[in-house]
Parts: sequence; structure tokens; C-alpha cells
Amino acid sequence: MNFKIFLIIIGFINPQEQESFEHYASNMRVLYKSVNATVIDKYPVVQTLVSDEKPDFVMVVEFPSQEALAKLFSSEDYKKLVPFREKGFKKLNVFLSKKE
Repeated sequence: MNFKIFLIIIGFINPQEQESFEHYASNMRVLYKSVNATVIDKYPVVQTLVSDEKPDFVMVVEFPSQEALAKLFSSEDYKKLVPFREKGFKKLNVFLSKKE
């Protein structure tokens, strides 16, 4: 059985590392496309259940399969972006959801 996988990303950008964040974000969009994932929406948020602090954004990315998700996050291109992710976010919450 094949499931669609949804990645829900709640991001708190590090203001001192805006360039790192922008580099990470723009390259991730390319990687999402490379595995046929789709950015469904980007929501401005006032408050979430995971924090009293207001995140900078909530984004939902739909992956066509679990294999596509695994392919992206095990790729060398993704691994090269990890240092930019670590600098660019002061806090990052990621959740997975799947739907038949």
C-alpha cells in the first residue's frame, strides 16, 4: 500500500543567520521538486500548540511516497545543506503525517 507523506515544518528563523536560512530554503525547494514533492502551503502563524513563541512560518510539503521522503533526506545534496539548516534556524519543529 502506498501512502502520501506530509511533512509539517514549523520554523523559527535565526535573525543573525538570514543568509544561511535563505540558502537552505531555496535549495530545499529544488530538492523537493527532485523527488516530486509539492509545497502545499506556507502559513503565517500567530501561535502553535508546540510553543508559546510565535514561529516565523508553518509549511506543509506533500511527498508522493515514503520512498521519496527517504530518498531526499538520505541524499548527499541534503546532507550538504544540514550546516545551513542548523545555522539558519534558531528552532525547527518537523512532524510527519501519512494518508492512504
